[in-house]
This record gives sequence, structure tokens and C-alpha cells, in this order.
Amino acid sequence: MSHLFNNKVYRQWFVCALLGVGITACSSDSTVSETPVQPQEPMQFSQSALSAATTRAVPTSSPLTQGFLVSCFKGVARAEVMDRYQVQYKADLWNNTSKWEYVGTTAAGFYKDQLQRYWDHEAFPYQFYAVSPCPANDAIPGFTLSASQLVMPATAEYAYQTCQNGIVTGGLEPYYLSEATYQQAASYVALPFKHLTSIVKFVIYNNYKKEIPTEFKLYNVKIKGANADFAKVGRSYTADLSAGSILQGTFADIDKATGDEQILVQTDDDEQRKCDLKVAVDREHAYDCLNSDGLLQLPQKGVKLTFSFDVYGVEFPSNFDSEDGRVHYDMATKTIHYTDVELGTYDWEPSTRYTYVIKVNEFYPLTIDMSAELTPWVDVVGNIDTNLEK
Repeated sequence: MSHLFNNKVYRQWFVCALLGVGITACSSDSTVSETPVQPQEPMQFSQSALSAATTRAVPTSSPLTQGFLVSCFKGVARAEVMDRYQVQYKADLWNNTSKWEYVGTTAAGFYKDQLQRYWDHEAFPYQFYAVSPCPANDAIPGFTLSASQLVMPATAEYAYQTCQNGIVTGGLEPYYLSEATYQQAASYVALPFKHLTSIVKFVIYNNYKKEIPTEFKLYNVKIKGANADFAKVGRSYTADLSAGSILQGTFADIDKATGDEQILVQTDDDEQRKCDLKVAVDREHAYDCLNSDGLLQLPQKGVKLTFSFDVYGVEFPSNFDSEDGRVHYDMATKTIHYTDVELGTYDWEPSTRYTYVIKVNEFYPLTIDMSAELTPWVDVVGNIDTNLEK
């Protein structure tokens, strides 16, 4: 053995090995650098959960516990780290533990063999793109989730909702989307999922300054997206990931409204659906046309909204019609009818909640203040908990 220590390279390797550093961390004159080799850090995903259960999508359990499909890229050139990896939620009820897993083989039920990945400290930033719930194994080939593009197949159909007399119908939101950038290694990767769709609702109150009638009620409400380009159903969603957000894509195949199919909200003259305008006198007491959290809508631009309704109780000396034919007063029934009053044109962005506040100041000539309250739609925000022994 002693003759080996006459070999300078061997002496260098032996000293480095004793100190637990790599050969490259030692200088050429056999002195040892104080900088150790960076240990390998495995890439793991943190727990995430819905902050509130969603009733607008078909799944009855949290979509995130159904796992997600993720692709990961590193560096400026976006070298591929994960190509459509399945991340599965594993819960051990016996030991009261849960974790996210992506390492496994086809024999274990994964779409393909998936390897443990480690952070490369010389290759930041890391970019993650994900779709939840994770598609079925036989559906994954229909998804493109590359460094430059997200493409969802035509089977991933998104659809709008309508509400009649407080009952919401329709609506499809099969997947939620997420993207995250990491500039340094993290113990767990957190992916906050967001809605691809928008959500809208409508509330009404009156600011009538004249003498209030004994009975003062609003009913037969109808709110429509009045333009023929109103998008009802979208398929084949594509997003350019090299140029924008995962939520800034477009649908290649869209079903558009025809005739009155674009009605969003409709009520009748049933007593339970009438709004007492003597109560709905401010924003706090505004009449909720839906009795729900809102309606799913496809994100789109230039949505023209119109408002039809009847008001009982206002007294005028005779019957009359407005010049444009949109307002008719029936003296015998003390009812004033409004048809397709234009409320304005609006854009709907993904993962945003729009509450349209309709304030009626005067009933004839009709004077309306229309405002939109915009808030983030937060019920698919990931609540990150990195305690996997929970």
C-alpha cells in the first residue's frame, strides 16, 4: 500500500474521500478546498387542497386529490426534466399520513416509468406546468405539455352555465391549470391551481328618491349575453407557453349562441322570485338574481349584456311606450315592462369573479348605474402544507 501514496493523484483522492468532498473540490497541489460538493436534493411536490369545495365541476371529491399531470423544464433553454409526469396523491389512513408520489413504473399503475428528479443548482430557473385532475392513462397522449405549448384535446370540454328561478344548469370545467417558476431549490414544489373559466353573478337594488309605493316589486328578470359571438362551449384549448401565461390561450372549437340560447339568468313572476324593492335599497341588501355563488362562463371579450324586467307599484297617469319600444307601462296593472335594456360590453378573464351591480335610480326615463366588482376566484388556490406526516 505504501507505494500508492507516492502517487500524487491517489493521495489527492484519498484526502478528498476522507473529507467527504469531490475530487474537483481539491486543488491541483493536493490542498483541500473548504467548499463541499452540493448534495443531491430530490424534487418533491407539496400537499395542496381546495380552500373550499367546488360544486361547479362534476367531481365530488377534491380534484387535486385526484392528482395532476406535470411537465418541468430547467434553465434558459428549458431542458426537459419531466415530460407529463403523473403525480398521485397517496393517503395512508391507517398511519394518518399522506404524500404526493411521482416515482414509479407502469407496473405500479403509472402511465410510463417515472424517475426521481433532483435539483440542478447550475440550471435555474425551473418552470412547472400542470393540469389537474390528472387525465386517465389512455387520455394522456392527447395532451401536449411542452416547454412551449399546452394543448388539451377536444374531449376536454368547457361550457357555460345558466340559471332559471334559482336553479343553475349546465356548466363543464374538467381541468384546472397551474404554472410556477422557481429561482432556487425548494424542499417542496407548490403548484397553486387556477380556473380556466370565469364566474359571473348579478345583484340589483334601487336608489329611487321619490315617494315609495305601498307595494314595490321587481320580477320577470332576464339577463342575456346579447351578441351572436357569445361563447357557450369551448374545446381544444391551446396556450403558447413560450410567450404568455398558461391561462392566456384560446379554444380552437367554440359553440356560439344563436337566438335566445345565450340567456344567463331568468326568473318568473312567482312570489318567491320577486324582489321587494322596499328592502333592496342599497348594496348590502341587493337582490341576488341567482341564489348561488355564480355562473361558469368561458373567458371572452366583448360580451354585451342586456337586462329585461318588470316593476310593479310605480304609478303614472296613463299608458305609454318609449320611443325605442323597450319600455311599456300598463296603467291598469301598475306595471312597467323593460325589454333588453343595454347594460354595456364587458371582457371576462380566466380565474376571475365578476359581480355585476345594477342600481336603478329612476324608473322612467330609466336611469341605471352599472358597475362590476372584480375579485380573484380563489377556491382552487393551493393551500400548501409541507408537513407530510400529517
